[in-house]
Amino acid sequence: MVQHRNRHAIVRFDSIAIGAREAAIIAEEAYKAIDSTPRGKCMVIDLSRCQSLSSMALGLCVTLANRGSEAGLRPVVAGMNVQLAELFRLMRVDRMFTTATSTADLERLLL
Repeated sequence: MVQHRNRHAIVRFDSIAIGAREAAIIAEEAYKAIDSTPRGKCMVIDLSRCQSLSSMALGLCVTLANRGSEAGLRPVVAGMNVQLAELFRLMRVDRMFTTATSTADLERLLL
C-alpha cells in the first residue's frame, strides 16, 4: 500500500512475510509514488507490519532506495523489528537508508 503524507511517499509493506508475488505488487505501486513525489521529500519504506523479507523483497528495498535517490528523494526505512534490522545490517542495506527507529523519529522526518 502506498500513501502520501505531507507530500512524502510512504510505501507500507502490509504483509507479515513479503515474497516474490507481494514484492511485484508493491513495486508497481511504489514506482508510481516515487515518480509523483516532489524532489527533496522522503520515500519511506514502512516495515512495521512485516516480520520477514524474501531475497526478492530485500532487493526491492534496494531498488526503491536507488530509484528514490535518483528522483531526489531521501530513502527512509521505518518500523523494523530486530530481525529485519539485523538483516539490513548484515547485507549492508542499512547504509542506503536513514533509519527511523521510533514513531517520533519518523514524525520529525515527515514535517
